[in-house]
Amino acid sequence: MNQNLYDIDILIGKCISGNATSEEISSLKVWKAASPENLKTYNTTVNAWRKSKNWLPNSQVQTDKATLQQEMNKRLSLQVYKLRRNSQLFKIAAVLAFPIALALSWFVFQNINNEQQQAQFCEISAPKGHVSKCILPDGSEVWINTNSSISYNTTTFNKTNREIEVSGEAFFKVSKDKRKPFVVKNSLADIVVTGTEFNVKSYPGFDIFETVLAEGNIELHLKSTQQQIIELAPGEHAVFNSNKKEVKINKVDPDIYSSWRNGEILFKDATLKDLIVELERIYDIRFHLDEEDLGKYRFRGMFSYNNNLIDALEKIKKTAGMDYYIENKEVWIRSKNSK
Repeated sequence: MNQNLYDIDILIGKCISGNATSEEISSLKVWKAASPENLKTYNTTVNAWRKSKNWLPNSQVQTDKATLQQEMNKRLSLQVYKLRRNSQLFKIAAVLAFPIALALSWFVFQNINNEQQQAQFCEISAPKGHVSKCILPDGSEVWINTNSSISYNTTTFNKTNREIEVSGEAFFKVSKDKRKPFVVKNSLADIVVTGTEFNVKSYPGFDIFETVLAEGNIELHLKSTQQQIIELAPGEHAVFNSNKKEVKINKVDPDIYSSWRNGEILFKDATLKDLIVELERIYDIRFHLDEEDLGKYRFRGMFSYNNNLIDALEKIKKTAGMDYYIENKEVWIRSKNSK
């Protein structure tokens, strides 16, 4: 088969199955408009897809996905343990074949050669559009949101301390150990606990640090001129603005702030501007508003990482009465009344 035709078949298949990127969707749109023959080929493929989509039962699809994921887990595990141990920084990107990827339960680099006295670090990250999960050497569980990472010193963690750095967003389920408090460190604030469950959000380039406590209790150490310490109770959401040197605490439903662990983002009363920030992180695309006031529109609902960008945009279009168009890797949102 001609390579160009093969590439087009792959592109059409990804688009109609909902697995294409916004750039690929735009490329297909250009290709369809290039000639009547191209449009006819596309329509024929779509018709074939619609007629054949029920041939394979959903149970078989799920079984095949589970089998593939197990195989990918095995291969990823082998790759991790082949990393050279004399490296100063270990990096693990937990990426599998699906939009949401759970990393294996890593008990990584615990048996580092005692002769190596230099500090060694393990970094675990979740690239855009993915969610990673790991288990630390002390048994604590960590979920890492898209475009985020955690890192810790493998020579000291769970030996002399339990300190971990976070960049972005992560959810911690900390194993209890009163002798060694668990400390989550960030440039804006630190969190100190002995055993609890909480969410942390602080992306580089932003002056906001957020944490939501689900269970237990935590001490929030704000890195301001006063070195303020705040104790939080379950269900409390703390937002620290490092520029204004102020912190706001509200009672919330913790599940809303940790729903991303299942590849979902819930909005109870969020603005379109808030929603856009999350969609940009997930889909690695830039949004623009034709009118600044559109960003004040309030949303209530759920968006899934599993769905493609078009699904999210269509939901905005239907619920908010807005329209959109895509150019390259940029999305423009406008009111339906605008020309």
